[in-house]
Amino acid sequence: MNMKRYLLLFSILTIAVSNPVCAQISVGAGYLRTQATSELKKVSGDGFYAGLSYRVPLAGSVSLIPGLYFTRTKGQEGEFSWSSFKPESDFYVEKALVAPLHLQWGIDLPSDIRAFLYAGPSFQYGLQCQSPSGLNNKPRDLYSEKDLGPTHQRLNVLVGGGAGISFPIGSTHRIYLTAGWDYGLMNLYVDSSYKSQRSLWKAGVGIEL
Repeated sequence: MNMKRYLLLFSILTIAVSNPVCAQISVGAGYLRTQATSELKKVSGDGFYAGLSYRVPLAGSVSLIPGLYFTRTKGQEGEFSWSSFKPESDFYVEKALVAPLHLQWGIDLPSDIRAFLYAGPSFQYGLQCQSPSGLNNKPRDLYSEKDLGPTHQRLNVLVGGGAGISFPIGSTHRIYLTAGWDYGLMNLYVDSSYKSQRSLWKAGVGIEL
C-alpha cells in the first residue's frame, strides 16, 4: 500500500472519529473456528474474538468497516475436541491482533431490520503462538523461539466475507449478528520450503452504539 492510500484511509478514519453523525462505532465478540493445513499436518482449533469497528457510510447503502480485534484460539493436530480435557500446555495456543477493512452492502427490511453482506481483507499480527512441543518438553513460542529460531510468521493477510442482520434496540442502538469466513494468503512458515495456509470461520454478535 503506497503513501497516498495510507493518507486516504487516515482521512476517512479522522472524519469518522470527529463526526459521530457520519460514522458509528460498534463493539462485538464471537466464536472462531480455525484450521491450518500443510504437507506435514493439519492443526484445527476453536477460540474467540473481541474488539471494535467503525461503520463509515460511503455512498447509498455501501459502507466502509475498519476494525481492530483480539483473537485467541486453542488447537491440536487433527480434529480439535474440547472433550479431550488435556492441559493447555498440550495445545497450540495462538493470540493475535486482526484489523479488518471491509466493504459492506446493506438492504433495509420491514420493522427497521437491516440485512447486509461484507467482503474485504484483514491484516493479522501474531502476538504469541505456543507450541505443545519444545526443548525439555516445555511449550515454546513459534514466533520468537530463542533456541531453535522462529518457525512461524507473525504477519498474515486474509481475504473473505460474510453476511449479517441487525435490528434496533431502543431508540439509538442496534444489535447485529454476523457469520463469515476468511482465507489466509500468506505462508504461515518462515521456511518457504514448507507451505501452510489458514482458514477461519466465525460467528458473532455486537452492538452499534
